[in-house]
Amino acid sequence: MNWELPADFSERYGPWALIAGGSEGTGEAFARRLAREGINSVLLARRQAPLDALAADIQAEYGVEVRTASVDLGDADAAAMATELTEDLDVGLVIFNAGATIRFNYFPEWPEEDLLALVNMNCRTTTLFAHRFAPRLIKRGRGGFVLVGSVAGFAGSTHQSVYNASKAYDWVLAEGLWRELGIYGVDAIAMVIGATDTPSHRRMGADLSAHSPMEAADVADEALANLHNGPTYVVGEHNRAASEFILTPHNRGAIVSSMSESSAGIAGDEMLPMSPR
Repeated sequence: MNWELPADFSERYGPWALIAGGSEGTGEAFARRLAREGINSVLLARRQAPLDALAADIQAEYGVEVRTASVDLGDADAAAMATELTEDLDVGLVIFNAGATIRFNYFPEWPEEDLLALVNMNCRTTTLFAHRFAPRLIKRGRGGFVLVGSVAGFAGSTHQSVYNASKAYDWVLAEGLWRELGIYGVDAIAMVIGATDTPSHRRMGADLSAHSPMEAADVADEALANLHNGPTYVVGEHNRAASEFILTPHNRGAIVSSMSESSAGIAGDEMLPMSPR
C-alpha cells in the first residue's frame, strides 16, 4: 500500500526530528522518509561510523541537515545527552526506535547484564526521554512522541521474556502520554511493529521466514502516515490480525504458548516440554 502523509505533516512535526536508534533498519527508514518531507534529523546510536555514513547519504540525496551523535541509549545519562544535543533546535518529532532484543535464549541462560540492558533501554531511558522532551513539545503546541514497540509486548514468551515485558511497559507508557499530551495538541503513540527485515535481526541469525517480515521502508511509511491514530497503532495488516487474537482476554496460557513457539522458531530452537505441576 502506498501511504501518503498528511499535507500539514512537515508543519506539524518539523523542522527537526530526533531519532533514537537511527543508524540502520527502521531508524534509517524513518530518517529517509522524513527527509523526503524536508525534515531535518538528529540521529542517535552507539556506532558513529554508520551514523556518519547515513547522514552523508541523506544530506546528499535530499538536501536536509542531519546531525549525529554516538550515544548508548542504555546509559543513565542518555536522555540528558539528547537534550543537550538538541537544545538549539526546534524538535517537533521524537522517535524512540531503540530497544530491539539482543539475543534469544531461555531466561536462566541470559547474562544478567543483558537483562538489565534491556530494562534500562526500554523502560528507564524511554521514560526519561518522554519526561525531558514532553515540555518542549507542549510549548510548541504541536508535534509527536513515538515509542516504537513490538507485538512481543502483547504477551509473555520464552526466549525473550524480559524483552516482551519491557515492550509492554512502552506500550502502556505511550497510552498514558497520548491522553496527557493530547490535551496540548501533541500526538503520542505506541507504534507497534512485528517481524521486520533489519540488519540487527540478520546479525543475530534470526529466522523470520515464517513470520511475513516487513521491509523497514514500508514500516516507516505506514507508521508516519498514522502518527495521529493513537494511542496504539499496529503496523502491518497481518500484525493487526495477529494482535486481535493475542489481545483476546480469555485463555492467556494458550496465547503465551503460541508466542513462545514463535520465539523458539525465530531462535532456531526447539521448545522444551512444560514441567509437571
